[in-house]
Amino acid sequence: MWICPVYLRSVGAGQPAVGGRAAGAISGPGRPPSKRSLREAETALEPMDTSYPREDPRAPRKADGAAHTALALGAPRSPPRDHLIWSVFSTLYLNLCCLGFLALAYSIKARDQKVAGDLEAARRFGSKAKCYNILAAMWALVPPLLLLALVVTGALHLSRLAKDSAAFFSTKFDDSDYD
Repeated sequence: MWICPVYLRSVGAGQPAVGGRAAGAISGPGRPPSKRSLREAETALEPMDTSYPREDPRAPRKADGAAHTALALGAPRSPPRDHLIWSVFSTLYLNLCCLGFLALAYSIKARDQKVAGDLEAARRFGSKAKCYNILAAMWALVPPLLLLALVVTGALHLSRLAKDSAAFFSTKFDDSDYD
């Protein structure tokens, strides 16, 4: 009777198999097992892989037989910004169209997503908060600057008119001009 070496390795030299046979490991008297029965015996008696994380059997192996993993690491990205303080100041300024309030809402969403671990959504919401903060700043700064420019140009124009009218009213007329 012939016994497969895989069977001996898995069961052990002194341990009998259940029922005296393993799946095709023992053949009839004087005959070696077929390749199919050997393959079945090897797969049936292999120990289960309980390691974590499991390696991909198709992964290339090093010369010593250990699998290796190559990771393509780029430059580490900075955590997404939520612009929360800027949004609070934009909200407190009470600008036109409540753009500061919209920026504050998106800033809070960005912070929530960052805490939850969804960095891509946090970047998206942080970008929207930044855009609304920029718009709020423009709405807060541009109208007063335009008003200041109008006042300055109006004052210059009025001073020029006043100078010309002062010259008109300071002219002395003779009585002969009215005849």
